[in-house]
Amino acid sequence: MSSAPNDSSSAPNVLCLGEILVDFIADTPGSLATVPSFRKCPGGAPANVAVGVARLGVSCGFIGKVGDDQFGRFLTETLRSNGVNTQSVLPTSEAPTAIAFVALSPDKKPDFFFYRDPCADLLLAPKDLPRDWLKQTKILHVGSVSLTREPSREATRQAAELATKSGARVTFDPNLRIDLWKGGIKECRQEVLRILPFTDFFLPSIEELLLLMETRDSQEAINNLLELGPRVICIKMGSDGILVVDASSSGAPEMFEQAAFPVDVIDTTGAGDAFNAGLITGVVEGLPLKEAVKQGNAVAALAIAKKGAMTGLPTRPQLEEFLDAF
Repeated sequence: MSSAPNDSSSAPNVLCLGEILVDFIADTPGSLATVPSFRKCPGGAPANVAVGVARLGVSCGFIGKVGDDQFGRFLTETLRSNGVNTQSVLPTSEAPTAIAFVALSPDKKPDFFFYRDPCADLLLAPKDLPRDWLKQTKILHVGSVSLTREPSREATRQAAELATKSGARVTFDPNLRIDLWKGGIKECRQEVLRILPFTDFFLPSIEELLLLMETRDSQEAINNLLELGPRVICIKMGSDGILVVDASSSGAPEMFEQAAFPVDVIDTTGAGDAFNAGLITGVVEGLPLKEAVKQGNAVAALAIAKKGAMTGLPTRPQLEEFLDAF
């Protein structure tokens, strides 16, 4: 029987909620049908962010469920060994830990094939939430995969609402995986729109932004999105960097771009999560938004120089050394 952490525990500055799984990443570029071997790596977008934040020295906790199996224990220990508070990582015997096979195209972009229906992380229920943590934390980070099924859908919404009402900022990376939604893009869009009123920082790719806002005009998409709740939008454009829309102050929204750092790309799996970790850390530390975004890009640059979503996430000294070189 799982239960939420003791209410008397001190809340981490950052909480990440959602899926945690094992990625089997192809050793060589090619399709899933042709590659001969895979490397086991810890993954799951919110878990990647949690490790990234903790490695940079900011206290971080993870909220989620894993299977009461070898993979679940591997993932929990991975979080713990990287400094993430695992008090609210709850094992369950009701479903296994999710896994994904990841093929890499010649340009190092990932193609995912998931085994996750049923899976443990979708069983996170409102009763499992560490409510005292959510009332005290500074930032809650979530994605859309936990919105694909109940009860994790309701748990995610309740967590975002409670964090917002308690004064925390909510960061939301849609991280769209349309094939995981029984109702396709229509259901996905509906659930994403329901959580946007509780979102402070919205962190989509340009493709996700246009798909969710049902337009091919990026400015129209931005304008429509700002009416739904988020005050800061960081649009990920791959090697072209980040486009930021800042409507957090009075007056017209400010827009600026932050270029990507030039690095030799090995694996872009988790690049967006690495950016999120650097950005969130900067926000918690009180950096100006432009500096926080730059830090996010630097963390992403370091992450994609190694295989695996978590492998290349830097420590604080590694990040500072990298930034000093620019």
